[in-house]
Amino acid sequence: MVLCKTPRYRPLASGLLPFGVLTLAMVLAYGPVWAAGSGESKPSGSNERLRDLMTQRYEVLKGVVKHSELMLENGRVDLLTHQKLTVALYRAQADLCTTPADRVKVHEKLVEVLISHEKTLERQALAGRLTEVQVAEGKLVTLNAQIDLEKLRLGQPAALQQ
Repeated sequence: MVLCKTPRYRPLASGLLPFGVLTLAMVLAYGPVWAAGSGESKPSGSNERLRDLMTQRYEVLKGVVKHSELMLENGRVDLLTHQKLTVALYRAQADLCTTPADRVKVHEKLVEVLISHEKTLERQALAGRLTEVQVAEGKLVTLNAQIDLEKLRLGQPAALQQ
């Protein structure tokens, strides 16, 4: 006799879904960086291959962020997770830029988005849905993006902090 048709582990599975999405995005975003440090020799067409990989990373992240937005609207992903994915997307877009001016424009858009996320986090904290630590975590992401933007404006390479 079946008393409940709902699987017993659904809450666990739905709780792990955002973690899985974030993990996938991070592996896709930083996988080439980790592989670059492994000491493998580069083929002669590495610039084209690198550009192709970065384009693929951007396209995958774009899809992940779009899916994350839908999950955010349905309450299945928290804003901090979505914010991290958004940062990875904009940084992947900045990696594809060919001029420093284009990179600055992408980072300016990123800072605008993060400021709006930060305001949303503050509203959620006032409503009692988030802690001050979570708001501070979101603010740190915004501050790191602003620091990177100012470094780009000064001609220094951005640190790409998390």
